Amino acid sequence: LVVSARMSFLQGLVLRALALWLALAPAWLWAALPAGVGQGEFLGWTNSLSLRDDHGKVMAAVVPDIGGRVVQYSRGGVNALLENPPSNGKTLAQFPGGFWVGGYQCDFGPGLLGRPERQAVWLGPHASVAPRDQTVETASPLDVATGLRLLKSFTLDPDNGALGVVQRMVNTSPNPARHNLHDRTLCPADGFVLLPLPKQSHHRAGWSLLRATESGSVFDGEQPAAPNVRVFGDLLVAQAAGAPGKLGSDADAGWVAYVRGWLLFVKHFQTWRGALYAGAGHTVEFSWNDQMAALELFSPVTALQPGQAFDFPELW
Repeated sequence: LVVSARMSFLQGLVLRALALWLALAPAWLWAALPAGVGQGEFLGWTNSLSLRDDHGKVMAAVVPDIGGRVVQYSRGGVNALLENPPSNGKTLAQFPGGFWVGGYQCDFGPGLLGRPERQAVWLGPHASVAPRDQTVETASPLDVATGLRLLKSFTLDPDNGALGVVQRMVNTSPNPARHNLHDRTLCPADGFVLLPLPKQSHHRAGWSLLRATESGSVFDGEQPAAPNVRVFGDLLVAQAAGAPGKLGSDADAGWVAYVRGWLLFVKHFQTWRGALYAGAGHTVEFSWNDQMAALELFSPVTALQPGQAFDFPELW
């Protein structure tokens, strides 16, 4: 997937028009779905959209009713993403206090992911449309806290099943905004993350480990060490097992992988050398406990004038 970041006032106007069209798309647009796109019930959510390759091996399921979230990306029926069956079919309208769902979701940052006052973006219904073969697009409602809308595009390669994901934040407010995009993808525990470390890093070790302190927690990039983490040359390998933990890196190779059993799940993503990344400056973070492994990707903090947009592309 080759997509460059685009920031222009004209594009922003086009994206705002697209978002409005998504929100108002008439029912007849869904009468004849494009090739490789299905619509119906999935895991209890009635308005689910599925993307399938031409060989019947790969499937991605997107649920607009819970934030345009990807709840399944599978090959041969094996889901690379974590499922949480007790939440199947739940919606924010039924559970306004929120609920925990697995899979993939993206949000604005820094420090805003999934916060209770922003549940409409994280868990609420998003508009959706299937504009062409093997493609689904979703649009969030306006996020009052940031003045942004979140647009996402998912395109499944009909031959090899690779999933192209474009995450786009659009400033629809009359005021300047300064935010980033934060992707969080949950996978089942007990697998291994593979992360190429950068040759030049602001961490002495090339990566850092979150440690508890008297005043909270801090990332240690001087002498990080954990029993489930090993570094082989410039490749970090960590098992999602043992005591809960979290690590991160300002990795610039543009990929991170998670392997569990015979399934290897790779996420390719864009990085911006010299850009400002929030917090510890990480482009990638990985956390784990006895239930899940979380792959988190970050875009740089980006200034958006009214009408401007920013894209954060990935390829799975």
